[in-house]
Amino acid sequence: MKKLALSDLNQLYTDSEECDTQVFSEMRSNILLAAGEHYSKSSAKVYARLRDQNKISDNAKLRLTKNHIHKITRYYEQQILSKSPGVIVRPKNESELQDRKDAELNQAVWVDVKTRHKFKDKIRRWVKDFVDIGEVACKVYWDPNKGELIGYSPKMSDDGKTEVLDEKGAMVADEGRPIFQGDWGFESIPGYDLLRSRSAHTMSDSPYFIYRKMVDKKYLMGVYADSPEKLKSIQDSDKETYVIFDSNNQNYQKEDKRIMVRETYYRPCFDYPKGYFYIATEFGILEEGELPEGIFPIIWKGFDEFSGTPRARSIIKVARPFQAEINRASSQLATHQVTVGDDKVIYQAGTKLQPGALLPGVRGITFQGAPPTILAGRDGSQFMGYIEQQISEMYDAVMMEESMVDDNQNQDPYSNLFKSIKQQTRFGKYAEKFEEFLSEICELTLKLAKFYLPDNMLVGAVGRAEFINISEFRKTTPLAYQIVVEEQTDSADTQFGRQLTLNHLLQYAGTNLNREDVGKIMKNMPFVNNKEIFSDFTINYESVENDMLALERGEVPTVEMYADNKYYVDKLTHRTKQGDFKFLDETIQQNYHTLIAEHEQEIARKEQAIIDAKNEYIPVGGALIKCDMYVPNESGKVARAEVPYQALDWLIKQLSTQGMSLEQLKSMNSGAQADISQMITQNQQGAGQMMPSPEELQ
Repeated sequence: MKKLALSDLNQLYTDSEECDTQVFSEMRSNILLAAGEHYSKSSAKVYARLRDQNKISDNAKLRLTKNHIHKITRYYEQQILSKSPGVIVRPKNESELQDRKDAELNQAVWVDVKTRHKFKDKIRRWVKDFVDIGEVACKVYWDPNKGELIGYSPKMSDDGKTEVLDEKGAMVADEGRPIFQGDWGFESIPGYDLLRSRSAHTMSDSPYFIYRKMVDKKYLMGVYADSPEKLKSIQDSDKETYVIFDSNNQNYQKEDKRIMVRETYYRPCFDYPKGYFYIATEFGILEEGELPEGIFPIIWKGFDEFSGTPRARSIIKVARPFQAEINRASSQLATHQVTVGDDKVIYQAGTKLQPGALLPGVRGITFQGAPPTILAGRDGSQFMGYIEQQISEMYDAVMMEESMVDDNQNQDPYSNLFKSIKQQTRFGKYAEKFEEFLSEICELTLKLAKFYLPDNMLVGAVGRAEFINISEFRKTTPLAYQIVVEEQTDSADTQFGRQLTLNHLLQYAGTNLNREDVGKIMKNMPFVNNKEIFSDFTINYESVENDMLALERGEVPTVEMYADNKYYVDKLTHRTKQGDFKFLDETIQQNYHTLIAEHEQEIARKEQAIIDAKNEYIPVGGALIKCDMYVPNESGKVARAEVPYQALDWLIKQLSTQGMSLEQLKSMNSGAQADISQMITQNQQGAGQMMPSPEELQ
């Protein structure tokens, strides 16, 4: 394994910084432009002098800022955020229960991470960097010094070899050495603080990334207080004064309370099979070693990428020349207003002007000699057309001109939906890039969770019912093979389009769907806030899914008395016909066939109960009711039959129950129907009864 010395790391840092110096300057200036700080010098004194004197000197220049870049960048941010970018974990193969279970566990962990770490706020900040700077990057890692406090390390003796005990022989806690549960760290990296290899053609091709950051020197001295050599490198760095760009104040300032730390991360490669990292200052290496579990911790994505450079550019690069010209023309307009803005009175030498008679609402002026001439002042309107043209061209160049046109005349929902989709297509590329960034964040987070997430935090994420699946989560195969991390966009237009599609499906195909299918469609409608409303429609589906997952885990579920046995037989039989069923363990396959047989026996039992009901006594209570059926009476004449009310009511109920049962039996597959018919025959032969003929079953 090739290891680098301190001199090699310093040279590596110098080369990586020099190749992108101009790009870093542009990124920093983008932040100033978006914030309205278009000029480096403060103009407060200029504005104060204009208010006091109402004129400027010949050498002074009036410079105004009409900040349209702020509007453009916020518009892009809003367009990306309006698509509600996010990712969900889906099984690679929907038909495999194991894939579905693994995806379910990983999705639960991902939702828990997003909730606890307030990902909505992080996404807003990442989108801002993505648009303003032109690049978004994040370092994802597991920090053992975060999370809840779970205790303290034992206090050690002066020689550091034995633990200190109290009078009762119990361990004495060292409150200066707390132990935390650990948690994820999501550290945003500004594009101008992320360095790449000089020879890289793309950022993904760079064999390493260097992340430079300012760290409080007192914190570092406390961490390495027991290492004199590392402490010396920190103290030597403390003698340096750094000029840094403060993104909070949008300006440069000197920093003497913090020192620069350079974190170099090598991707897994031939020289470093598990990757490698160096954490160093200019004067010494603080930490080095293989990447934990070989996971590269930095995710990067660019806004606009161009051939010939691996770095990306912001939309501000397109708007910058237009904004500069707008500022220049606006400054010239203001200069004309200040210098020649007031009206002027021109009169010949010798002409005398005196106040005249004052009348209500009229101010008179008398003069002697040639009449004076009034020269109107200039308001700078000659520049307005040019400024408006530049603004229009800038909005057109950044693809905002047509998007901002509001047409409310068309109220057709489909037309408005297609129009909105067409508008979002302009910004779809940037939204997709940002979702790819979130997808990589999710994948990296779940990889770390398998190795570092404690069992109690994992149970809190997936639920106590999944405690038995903790080991299964940690054995999850690589995401690329079994779990697909898919981007998910939940904008209002997308949800509305999905709702319209589901409405059409229910309208034209609803009569051909069974109750469970209709329930699944209703529960997946985007505007249904409470899915429990339609939970009754999917009771059978969810019950079968739970029992099938139990079978896949090697368990044998019991047959409930009131279960829909026909639905169970159909779903379980369909599972046995899938291609991967033969690869399951033989015990699991046998459990499937056993459960199918039990449900078939339950169907046969219910059918036998219906047949047995025909042999019971018929009730004869109630008033006699004449029926449209003629039978001979005692005298031999034919007359309408009179039947007791309770007898007719019993007959109608039995026929209805038997008809529904036979209809269900008829709709089942032939194999199951034959099994159930055989069971009915056996039951009847055992009871000494006659079996219904095939015509009766049909």
